[in-house]
Amino acid sequence: MSLINRDILYSPYYKYSKQEVIKQNNIRYYKYNDSLVPSVTSIIRLSRSNQSFNYSSKQADSFEIGNLMHEYLDLYVTNKKIDYQRTENSRIAVKLSEVIIDNIFPMIESFIATEATVHNNYNYAGTLDLLAKINNKLTVIDYKSSYRKKSAFQIDEHFQQLAAYALAHDSMHGTEIEQAMIFIVYKETYNYDILTADLSLFNQYKSMWSDTLKYYKEISA
Repeated sequence: MSLINRDILYSPYYKYSKQEVIKQNNIRYYKYNDSLVPSVTSIIRLSRSNQSFNYSSKQADSFEIGNLMHEYLDLYVTNKKIDYQRTENSRIAVKLSEVIIDNIFPMIESFIATEATVHNNYNYAGTLDLLAKINNKLTVIDYKSSYRKKSAFQIDEHFQQLAAYALAHDSMHGTEIEQAMIFIVYKETYNYDILTADLSLFNQYKSMWSDTLKYYKEISA
């Protein structure tokens, strides 16, 4: 198994800091100096009406596969050596990564940032998977791996997550992110979907995220 970088155009225009991530009371925080800033994903999860904290062994495997896929794609984009684990989950993660590289990466004109941590005035923080130019539009991208199709509710949450990252990145770096895309690869079939929110739809998700953040602040006050 190998992921060979194919001379992709990686143009890291912006500087990002690496923040320590800690978990307290089942909430992920990014540590900025002495402040703990809640993660976007934790805010979204805690703002749901139904929360579940019990994970099966299959879900644990799913998380590990997803994390490995993100790691491999980050190393691929930055043209760094990939040290594979000799496990079944690693093998699956490599195959998922190859689907994205072979079928989705070719539409990208330039890769601007990968695994970049952002915050919005320390109200929240998160790590975006990829920032890239597609059809000459600055695009924030999320990788997802899944055993099944995502529900409409899950898709809305995923685009809210990207809306939060876009708002934070625009605030920090003066960018104007114009669209969002979710790349979903399915673990058993290795088929894939590409979901896109153009600027009009993305603005709606930004509004949804603002409502979610407001609700989180109310319930956590």
